[in-house]
Amino acid sequence: MRALALQDRLRIEVVDVPEPAVGPGDVLLDVYAAAVCGSDIHRFLRGHREYPMVLGHEAAGVISAVGEGVDGALVGRHAALVPLIPDHTCPQCLAGRFSACGAYSFVGSRRPGAFAERLAVPAANILLVPEEIPFEHAALIEPSTVARHTLDLGRFERGQTAMVLGAGSIGLMLVQWLRVLGASQTIATDVADANLEAARAMGAHLTLNPTRDDVTAEVRARTGAGVDCTIEASGSPAALASVVEVTRPRGAVVLAGNQPPDATLPMTFVEQLMRRELTLAGCFMSYSAPWPGHEWTDSLAAVMDGSLDMTAMISHRAPLSMAPAVFDEIAARRLVHRKIVFDPSS
Repeated sequence: MRALALQDRLRIEVVDVPEPAVGPGDVLLDVYAAAVCGSDIHRFLRGHREYPMVLGHEAAGVISAVGEGVDGALVGRHAALVPLIPDHTCPQCLAGRFSACGAYSFVGSRRPGAFAERLAVPAANILLVPEEIPFEHAALIEPSTVARHTLDLGRFERGQTAMVLGAGSIGLMLVQWLRVLGASQTIATDVADANLEAARAMGAHLTLNPTRDDVTAEVRARTGAGVDCTIEASGSPAALASVVEVTRPRGAVVLAGNQPPDATLPMTFVEQLMRRELTLAGCFMSYSAPWPGHEWTDSLAAVMDGSLDMTAMISHRAPLSMAPAVFDEIAARRLVHRKIVFDPSS
């Protein structure tokens, strides 16, 4: 079958790979939509620990076969991929902290991913979806769950104010969830005006571009002491350094952007974090008990009732054969994009 495999840093190719083996407890998913995550781009640009690797973990399709011990009635059902594969037996898993499992695997980084015609995963790693949901919308349930989980970590409550630093894919999902969950004011920042325009369309009350706006002054003018909850979703060290200034005393800050490993922060950041008595949380994945978590059922419900606009999240669609050219365009900074969705079946 065909799959998109990362062969080396900055080299990704459509290749023929063996058909996946469907073992006991597994299902075979025929993939009809697979979206590009920022982590896929990160691995393409900076390299990965293992080659070749079939990337992709935001996906949906149709179950075409099941392994021993799995209900045969699942064949023909539409499903979204749940990419984290924890062992479900360690103390962290038993406590519902699945992303902290010391023996976890992950589709598209530790085992073959969804940029392929077919994918075998444990039956526990599918989320059944109604047939009327487009495959590309179901594929975006996974990034939606990350945004939903982030707001849990920030203790966000209806009526609070919030700020999203970075209006990329996760940032725009956050803006949408803040609208759905009843934020009284949502402020979004980005250096790309196209992203800010999308954020406004999806529910942001105020958008700011730090290349020309005094973000801290604007936020203070709107909120007084700062917002209740700030989410850093850009991966920008400058944005990270600003979070304490835009968050009210005893507010919450959640770090969701992947920062450069060689970036540093001054100790004044820690001092201000202490003086303002802020709660600082990190976000890694999107799971809670019972498996895979309310983040997944909430997201599915929001897609079904139209609360989340998945069509607006998608900027590009392409067959898998065009994927290497798409990644090259991203590397050359010639492709301004939101979600890019590949169809491995076409």
